[in-house]
Amino acid sequence: MGRRHADQIFLPSKWVFPGGRVDADDRELAVRFTGAYAPPDLAPEIRPFALAAVRELSEETGFVIGTKELFAGDWERGWRDFAAAGHAPAPAQLSPLARAITPPGRVRRYDTWFFMATREALSDTTTTPDGELLDLDWFTLGQARKLDLPNITKLVLEDVVARLNRSPDLSDWELPFYYSDACGFRRTLISCRGTVLGP
Repeated sequence: MGRRHADQIFLPSKWVFPGGRVDADDRELAVRFTGAYAPPDLAPEIRPFALAAVRELSEETGFVIGTKELFAGDWERGWRDFAAAGHAPAPAQLSPLARAITPPGRVRRYDTWFFMATREALSDTTTTPDGELLDLDWFTLGQARKLDLPNITKLVLEDVVARLNRSPDLSDWELPFYYSDACGFRRTLISCRGTVLGP
């Protein structure tokens, strides 16, 4: 986890998981990416999120989830630094964990997918973090719970615990989905396979 800068508009000084937005380059790569995903039938609309998670992890922490092979052909601009590390992305090492949509009425809204991976998924190759997150470090679940976390991060941490207890190999494909509607804040379960439907 890392701490966001105090001058950031969204969640200043909060501790968060590495992450970011899905760029057009991620969507373009997902169209022609022939590598595997987890699950193998991961819904097409989630695939750009999985690729973005691999890219953002590398940019923000220096950790690479990839296979040691050279990118072949022309790669999207946003992926050039990743390719320079001599790896191709390996989204099959990521397991979808949860989805959350920011409640209506917020100044900034996000449709976020959370993923998890084992420590063994990380390559021994690292890149230079971009400095977007401060004080990057590994935390136990107990330590993480004591950090100044956004509410959704607290919920997802508990989802991590539940997933590990239910499916230590991370192969549980029913995910919690957090959103708000006319009845208030909701949590339901969705699948990440095939086609994903919203609330």
